[in-house]
Order: sequence, then C-alpha cells, then structure tokens
Amino acid sequence: MILGKKQATIRKNLNTTLINNRKKYRTAVQLITGHCGLNKYLHKMRKAPSSLCPKCDYEEESVAHFLGQCPAYSQIRGNHFNGYYLSVNDIFDNTHISSIVT
Repeated sequence: MILGKKQATIRKNLNTTLINNRKKYRTAVQLITGHCGLNKYLHKMRKAPSSLCPKCDYEEESVAHFLGQCPAYSQIRGNHFNGYYLSVNDIFDNTHISSIVT
C-alpha cells in the first residue's frame, strides 16, 4: 500500500469523504494500492509493452512517479500541491485524499 505516515487519517478521510462518490473512491483506492492504469501495473498485467512513463520515458510510471516525480507534470504538481517534486508520502500526508483524486 502507498500511504503516508498518517494512514489512519487517510483511511478515515477516504471512508467519510469519498464513500458517496464511487468513481473518486475507486480512483483513490487504486492510487493507494498501486493497482491503477499506470504503466508499471499495466506492464505486470501484460497490458502495456513497457513499464516506462510515456511522458518522460525516464522511469517506471508508478504512482510515486506520476504523482510526485515526473518532470512532465511538475507545473501541474506545483500548482496543485505547492511543490514541484514531492515524495508520495508527502503528498498523501499533506493533502486531503479528495484533493488528490479531483
């Protein structure tokens, strides 16, 4: 699981805030577990030819890379999370789960 250090708070927010929105709830669970439509997981399932990120072609396209490290998304990340390069723990610890899946 990919959660920050505040796992209980994240789970509580997930189950109270997103429980009534099935699509956002599903997206949040997929990001937390890493079982989502990113190439790292798709490649394991033999649904993608490579695990590399299609935007930067530099690292595996994992949740941590997509949310916190990919240079192609740095401007969006800076606007949304107030930081250009973040660890996934920083993102989950400092951002409400509903803001991550918006």
